[in-house]
Parts: sequence; structure tokens; C-alpha cells
Amino acid sequence: MITPVVKTIRVDCSPERAFEVFTGDFSKWWPIQTHSVTAMNGGELPEIFCERQEGGKLYEVAKDGTRHDWGTLKIYQPAKALSILWHINNPESMATCVDVTFEKDGEGTRVVLSHHDWEKLGEIGSTMRESYNNGWISVFEVHFKNACNSSLA
Repeated sequence: MITPVVKTIRVDCSPERAFEVFTGDFSKWWPIQTHSVTAMNGGELPEIFCERQEGGKLYEVAKDGTRHDWGTLKIYQPAKALSILWHINNPESMATCVDVTFEKDGEGTRVVLSHHDWEKLGEIGSTMRESYNNGWISVFEVHFKNACNSSLA
């Protein structure tokens, strides 16, 4: 078994607001200039969409209309939990799983991200795990946290 990537942060907003930022404001916090299929292939920055319901899709759309699927929401519980079958830039058969929970913590929220099921990727599972372990630091611990903390206006 390959150890899950687990990241825990505390944000200065309610669980409702943190969940809304994560699912509703994806393009506002996700670093698309470095972490999108389109940008990694030299294209203009895409938009990111999240169909906010169980079975909904998470995807990017390039300026030319090209769509790149990132995943499918298997759990969608506003202000509580989210689970995504994650396969950005991979076929759906190679989906790993990203679980995110939101829990009230004093005046803020404790948000835990767990990315697991690396075994589905076969030989590249351990390498991909390390890449995502580093990637979630900037994407989740920095960009998402900053978006939550700056959304208090």
C-alpha cells in the first residue's frame, strides 16, 4: 500500500464558506497558470468548472473550447465533505481519490485533504504520490488557504 497524501490546514472562515470557496470559486484559487492541462501544454489559461452535485464533473475548458476532465464528485456534502475521483490528465480508469473534510474549529475551520488510491496507477503510483505531495503544498496549503482567508470581506 502506498501511503496517502494528507494535508491539514486551518482557515479563518466558516465551514460553509470554505466549502463554497473550494467548490464554487475554483478558478479563483487554483493556480491554473502552473497546474492545468492547457497551460502545461502552452495554451492560454483555461477556466475551471465544478458541477456541484454527486456525480458532477470537475474539468477545465480552454479558450478554444477544448475540455479536459479532471474528475468526478462521488461525495458532495456542503460544508462537510467532498470526495473526487481524481484523474487529471489521465483516463478515468486511473482515477485516484481526493477526500476533503470541513470541520468547525473555534472561529475558523479545519480542512483536511487526503489523496489516496495510488496503487491504481501501477508502477508510477509512488512517483505520482510524491509529485502530488509537493503539489498540494502550494495548491491547497497556500492558494486555497489564502483564498479562504481573503474572502472575509
